[in-house]
Amino acid sequence: MFILNQNGNLKYYTISSFEETGMTKHCFTTRCGGVSKGYYSSMNLRWNCDDAPKNIEKNYEIICNEIGIDKNRLVLSKQVHEANVHTVKDSDIGNGIMFPNKFDSADALITDKTNVAITVFGADCVPLFFLDPKNRVIALAHSGWKGTVLRIGQRVVEKMVSDYNSNPSDILTAIGPSIQVCHFEVGDEVADKFIDEFGYETVEKHGEKYHVNMQRAIKMQFRDAGILNSHIDDSAICTYCRHDLLFSHRQTQGKRGVMGGFLALK
Repeated sequence: MFILNQNGNLKYYTISSFEETGMTKHCFTTRCGGVSKGYYSSMNLRWNCDDAPKNIEKNYEIICNEIGIDKNRLVLSKQVHEANVHTVKDSDIGNGIMFPNKFDSADALITDKTNVAITVFGADCVPLFFLDPKNRVIALAHSGWKGTVLRIGQRVVEKMVSDYNSNPSDILTAIGPSIQVCHFEVGDEVADKFIDEFGYETVEKHGEKYHVNMQRAIKMQFRDAGILNSHIDDSAICTYCRHDLLFSHRQTQGKRGVMGGFLALK
């Protein structure tokens, strides 16, 4: 279950199944509780925009201080809508925050290092959280429609198995706030890709238009990778419907900031 936490104006989600292990510091932010202005109001974590850099940096400080992680030990992803899973090295610590982002393509990050907070971003795309509590391995993935078709979530699980000897039945997963089938209208060519990869159960016809259910496609690939149904925590929170609380690219036609998923091993 995704739990909405509040401290003053700051609001963010935590995942109950992850909390119960006592192993992680984590959250998925909302748009509330930062210092950014205008349509970036207020907890904007998006660097590649015209929001004032001092505001973005302050926003990172606010959320890192709240959940007890070191801002200097963040590792930011490089999201290009591919399916590359990057294993975090010591030289990556601070990437995108202490020095310019050096990754060419890293829509997913994985690590077994303690006190290193990996980070992905979203404003409709699906943030995916992973925790192997037995082998103490964590991962985050950014799963847009292209990454979903490329099965980035499944690739993360496979890498946890191959590189860290994880058992898929031990891995906890969570599907964060993202655009749901109610508002994810797509063209026929995108719908065809989901039908070809996952079948008709991942698309719906709303009038003459197709809508895609990315969350259902992600659950299918999780199950294909051996994740237990009981270890898939779906927030079922729509960024478009809840644009009062969350940034949504589609609802604002691109005039928005981004939320962040943060995950660190204690």
